[in-house]
Amino acid sequence: MISKLLSHLQQPRQAEEPEQGLVLISVVLALTALMIVGFALLSSTASQSLLTSNDTYSANALYVAEAGVEQSLQQLNVSDSFSGYPTPQQFFNNQTQGVGTFTTTVTNDPSDSNARIITSTGKVYRYHNASSPVSTKIVRVTAVGTSSQGYSVQSGPGGLILGGSAAITNSSVYVGGTITMTGAAHIGTTSQPLTVDVGNYACVNGGTYPALCSGTQPISLAWSTYIYGSVCATGQTSVGPGGNEIQGGNGGSGLEPNCTAPPASPPTYDRSAQIAAVTTTKASNDSSVDCTQYLNNGQGFNRTWPANLEITGNIDIGSSCNLVITGNVYITGNLTIDGAAKITVANSVGTTRPVILVDGTINVGGSAQVVANSSGTGLELISFCSKTSSRANCTDPSTLTGTALQASSAISTVTVGGAAKVPGVIFDAYWGKVTLGGSGNMGSAIGQTIDMSGAGTITFGTTLSSGARTWTISSYQEGFPYQY
Repeated sequence: MISKLLSHLQQPRQAEEPEQGLVLISVVLALTALMIVGFALLSSTASQSLLTSNDTYSANALYVAEAGVEQSLQQLNVSDSFSGYPTPQQFFNNQTQGVGTFTTTVTNDPSDSNARIITSTGKVYRYHNASSPVSTKIVRVTAVGTSSQGYSVQSGPGGLILGGSAAITNSSVYVGGTITMTGAAHIGTTSQPLTVDVGNYACVNGGTYPALCSGTQPISLAWSTYIYGSVCATGQTSVGPGGNEIQGGNGGSGLEPNCTAPPASPPTYDRSAQIAAVTTTKASNDSSVDCTQYLNNGQGFNRTWPANLEITGNIDIGSSCNLVITGNVYITGNLTIDGAAKITVANSVGTTRPVILVDGTINVGGSAQVVANSSGTGLELISFCSKTSSRANCTDPSTLTGTALQASSAISTVTVGGAAKVPGVIFDAYWGKVTLGGSGNMGSAIGQTIDMSGAGTITFGTTLSSGARTWTISSYQEGFPYQY
């Protein structure tokens, strides 16, 4: 009886042993699976870290190559004969980024005698191994040179307003009224002082406008604004709130005491003569002049405007327009140039600058660009729009004086913004204000008032250049082979 009981009690114990074995096997399998997953995650993390590191090196190599382009462009603006940096130039050297160097070449563009091709090679090395690059990037740009007009800014009684980081350099400045400077704006540089004449003809006297402002100083400067050059400003005695905002620089005389500047009237233009010379008239929506319309005859968005052309109505040169200008153009409405539009001055015009005469307003923005011809000849855009208020319709009087001129000079009729590249282009608000913003390059600005109070930097003429031309980038190509 007892033996049967013991036999019965032993049976469950014998059944538990295989169950415990199964549990142990399950645990081992689970741990093995977890270890496999852990190793996979660790390997993936290491791979991702390596890829991230390589992406960083690749991005830095591109930045170094672009830095080489910028440095070469700056040197090209100092000397037209600059040929590049044949030996590596160090851009950074630290434990975080490693070592970054660039080399560049500057060569003639075989298809355009007025252009240079800058090729920049950026290389990034590990901090402790500068013998073999981790990543290499090559950037190639085309730079176009344009000639200076001899002046950068010329305003009437409305004066010159400078703000943000606006800069005017390498060319004389003529202001009929007053100059107001804020932000970090400056005129001239220490190495290239300018001639600045300020007439102080900005007041109304007995109903006469413009009249000489008596008892007031025509130049108003804020801290961190500077004028470097020889400054003749009627009635000006102060050199700035800090006492040194007007300086002579290297070669200038600074503020000339008791100097009387002559009134500087903007240049005149014979609008009637250009209109009388018109030989072809087209409506603004005519497909032969409207390059926003795609044509299936092989032209696509390409257009060529003939010389002595009249366009009736408002015209928009935008989107993917690729327009060639062969001579003077008269537009009865408004002109808008925006998007990625490209306007090229034909080689056939030689050194004679085409004039686009507009009865309405002129607005330029986006990434639009104007390319000079092989002689370095750009465009001149003139708005004859006159307004008495911002909502008033444009009029195009042959003469405008007195309070009507004062009101019109305060209204923007020419606006240039965005990242437009328009080197060598003259913008003229004949009866109104030229308003400049964004960031880009242009030739000259003429108007009753010039307002550069935006946050961007506009460079004029041969800015920061002692060479014969201003060089600006017209095309950019990146994506050449790189290595890890």
